[in-house]
Amino acid sequence: MAITFRANNSVPLTYQEMDTNLGSFFYSSSMSADGRTLYLYYTGSDNVPINKARHEVSIIGGVPVGVNGRIPYYTGSTSLQSTSGFIVDASGSVGIGVNESTDVPLTYKLEVSGSIRTSAALYQSSDERLKHNIETIDSALTKITSSRGVTFDRNNGIKEVGVIAQEIQRTIPEVVSKDKSDYLSVNYNGIVGVLIEAIKEQDELIQNLYTRVQNLESKL
Repeated sequence: MAITFRANNSVPLTYQEMDTNLGSFFYSSSMSADGRTLYLYYTGSDNVPINKARHEVSIIGGVPVGVNGRIPYYTGSTSLQSTSGFIVDASGSVGIGVNESTDVPLTYKLEVSGSIRTSAALYQSSDERLKHNIETIDSALTKITSSRGVTFDRNNGIKEVGVIAQEIQRTIPEVVSKDKSDYLSVNYNGIVGVLIEAIKEQDELIQNLYTRVQNLESKL
């Protein structure tokens, strides 16, 4: 990473010009081993009423490949806090509000600890050209009737409705995934396909029963 000082005419300063302009303020500079901090060493001349070891300037020019990095955020105090928040792990995955000590490295490309809100629709890639071995779901009604919808309290005390991943794993395993800590997650969108076929199977049963009733009534 390079820092170029320019004069008013946009031409880079020569070493002599930098000495003339900056020499009375900073004696020398160096970069930290990880390339993230610039150290500016103050001179002890009479032109500057400051005399201390060095001044540190944080330089964020991106997260190096293969390195876990945390983006610091401002909390309203006089310093930046960076113990949690927005994290990019070594694989390029992004975590928001995750626990760095337990969740990194991340399992998914984006992990958010908390609710997500969007002002528009959230689309999931579903083009036929991206899919192979397409088959209609069999016994969808059985899968649904063998599953259970529940209400529950999150660890944060919030009341929610949904399913239990371990139970859905036994009936619709394709919508369940596991992270590095063996915690299960459910792709709720994936259940929609099963519900569609379950409704069609149920409708077929209803139509067959309706036809039988009609035939019986016609014989009376």
